[in-house]
Amino acid sequence: MTPPASKDQMPVWRDNGAILQVNEIFYSIEGEGLRVGQPTTFVRLARCNLRCFFCDTEFDSFEEMTISQIVDTVVRHPAKWVCLTGGEPLGQNIAPLCRELVSAGFRLHIETNGTIDPDPVLCDLIEHWTVSPKRQKIADGLTHITELKYVVGKAFCENMVDENRAKYIYLQPESSKPRYINKALDILSRHPNWRLSCRIHKMLQLP
Repeated sequence: MTPPASKDQMPVWRDNGAILQVNEIFYSIEGEGLRVGQPTTFVRLARCNLRCFFCDTEFDSFEEMTISQIVDTVVRHPAKWVCLTGGEPLGQNIAPLCRELVSAGFRLHIETNGTIDPDPVLCDLIEHWTVSPKRQKIADGLTHITELKYVVGKAFCENMVDENRAKYIYLQPESSKPRYINKALDILSRHPNWRLSCRIHKMLQLP
């Protein structure tokens, strides 16, 4: 099992959601999964309830930002899609931010590790749900999963895939290592309806 974070590393939940801990906001293209290639503004929320050894994302540092500060930063970029990622975005109260972003005309995508039940209001605000399970049970409240994206590493087995939870299943080789690419391709030969996700933003040296 993936180990949980210590208490001082956990995301901070504020009931009114007026201030969020944000690691970074940046413009790039979506490099993974079903939306690959689409221009996107990423709002990376700080901290995570899991500590995956293979995670290459810096999410422990953060700036506390108000909703208006976040929206003002997002609107400076040309993308119509906004991806809420992390860290673990569902660890903070993002519903007020999502309302503001949708009101401003943005389409929302979230990437979550799938261990936290979302606020039900988010199901009507977030259009695209990516759940990337980390050897943990997927939360029952995640009822609107667009795609499941599994990291294929040494411990990954194809029987971990919960096909009934999403229309699209992606296998993403851990750190793009050749042995895990080959492992993913071998699994795909037995599951031709599943798909390969190759992190093209990394290949193109984009953020």
